[in-house]
Amino acid sequence: MFKTIGKKKKFEEVLDQIRHLLITKKLKVGQKLPNEIELSESMGISRSSLREAFTILSMLGIIEGKSGEGTIIKQANPENLKGIMSLVAVSRGLDTNELLEVRVTLEMAAAGYAAKRRTEQNLREINNILIEMDHHYVNQDEEAEVHSDFLFHQAIVKASQNRMLVMLIEVISDLLGEQIRATRNELATSREVLKRFQEEHWAIYEAIKEQDSVRANQLMSSHLERAQAELRYGK
Repeated sequence: MFKTIGKKKKFEEVLDQIRHLLITKKLKVGQKLPNEIELSESMGISRSSLREAFTILSMLGIIEGKSGEGTIIKQANPENLKGIMSLVAVSRGLDTNELLEVRVTLEMAAAGYAAKRRTEQNLREINNILIEMDHHYVNQDEEAEVHSDFLFHQAIVKASQNRMLVMLIEVISDLLGEQIRATRNELATSREVLKRFQEEHWAIYEAIKEQDSVRANQLMSSHLERAQAELRYGK
């Protein structure tokens, strides 16, 4: 099943092979890998190179070493990638406008799908978040407003019932959370603007509730683009 390692860095080849075996379903979640000696010999690499690859895979949450059981393939959690994604974005000079363009693309789609696929539980969750946000607005609890805003957008993605969308948003959720925080902090003194944002949130919810996917899609797009415009105007 495993091949001899070629000219790439040893640990990169190990990562590539395990990824390929997972994609082709020759390795499955819960499956135990061969022991360290067998695996290093079959790949033709040193045990130290194998351990280096395993350290990275463990950090990503793809494998787990269990005492007495060996190394097991896990169902990777996007949570493990959030910090890495943030570091990569920052190190490459994160452009907030580009991040917003990604948000518009993903969240427009999510709102449209949510309108078609939402469950009653999804609606209750979104409704409860918005009621809490109304309460936080009245009390001018800015930190709670930021958190509720983030949860609102996450809940709509969840309601899309699209696991790939959910995963993509989870991977960049730290970046999205920071953007929401930065936007609301910039506009903290403009309570009327934040009130309008909340009215837009309720309108998006109503479109999803009425299963109007076109309107939900359009409202999400205009909501995010207006937030960007308010920031530019404020500057």
